[in-house]
Amino acid sequence: MSELEKIESELAVLTKQLADFLLLPPCDRSTPGFAKIWRPISRYRVRLRTALQDQGSILSDPRYRDAHTSEMEQRVGYNAAHRRLRLWPNVEDMVNKQVTPVGKQLMPQPSDYMEGAHNKYVNHLYSALHTLALPSAEAMMNLLSDAHPDIALPATHFEALMHAAYRICLAQGRDTPPRFLDVGCGGGTKIWAALPFFPDASGLENNPTQVKVGAAAMAKLNAPEHCIIEADARLFKDYSKYDVIYFYRPLKDPNGLREMEDAIMAQARPGTILIAPYLGFSAENEDRRCSNIAPSIYVVGVSPYQVEGLRRRSEMIGTEAPRHGSAADASLGYWRPIVEASRRNGYAL
Repeated sequence: MSELEKIESELAVLTKQLADFLLLPPCDRSTPGFAKIWRPISRYRVRLRTALQDQGSILSDPRYRDAHTSEMEQRVGYNAAHRRLRLWPNVEDMVNKQVTPVGKQLMPQPSDYMEGAHNKYVNHLYSALHTLALPSAEAMMNLLSDAHPDIALPATHFEALMHAAYRICLAQGRDTPPRFLDVGCGGGTKIWAALPFFPDASGLENNPTQVKVGAAAMAKLNAPEHCIIEADARLFKDYSKYDVIYFYRPLKDPNGLREMEDAIMAQARPGTILIAPYLGFSAENEDRRCSNIAPSIYVVGVSPYQVEGLRRRSEMIGTEAPRHGSAADASLGYWRPIVEASRRNGYAL
């Protein structure tokens, strides 16, 4: 084992301790507690830099290269170690944000996501994507009689809802990645918009023409294959397989809409997050089947008292854009436990 490998191995033990610290409830974290763990870690920074310089000198002199591994393998390892060292200030900044985090509301004020030039521009672009994923005007004349025309919720409003749901999922401490379902997905553009938060995303659509055109559009965007399911939302039997269920009044008949809502709440497992951003949702006022945790967001099978605790935990989750596992993770090395713990807290490199 080289000196560089020895140092990184020792550092991995300490970063695991820091990861365990970050997974404590926010009320149990403290600046002195963090300093006690971070101080020994920080001493390794200079040692790593020196070891890398020595390793670079060895690689440049054929007489001292490791005979058991190829030059290419040694250089790949050397470059990966360099990348880890360069991450140091970013990791330190990410960790500092989590030592004594400040809670933030799950949903921002409507003006924050609807007003301003940037929000309006994003919604303008999304409306074009939405239109491209819809059938032709002639086909739209043949919509099912009880279906609403496909009206898009503004993208910036949807993003705020998705981020809130993502933070709630993190606060729930789920063991498996949450599955997302858009009920009445039309052309599927909300499936695409949900993917950065929920990579396992699907949608239900009752109109065969919509399904065909939407599936073709999603395929061009490399969305998951078969992400649009042709089914009647009132008769669908697999709501229990999903963790986040979004529906934006897909049926215009009040009785049909209520039938769909009842089907969803009858099947959804306790803890399932429902997102219903419209007035008149049958469970929006003191319904025992679910409790409101944020504007337009509900949690199934949880009492108001329990949902209040979940809300407080969710508000302590960071608001940074989620970053799921990627190829870059392979070179994280000793930083991996900290990065993974930070993702669970809503923070990312």
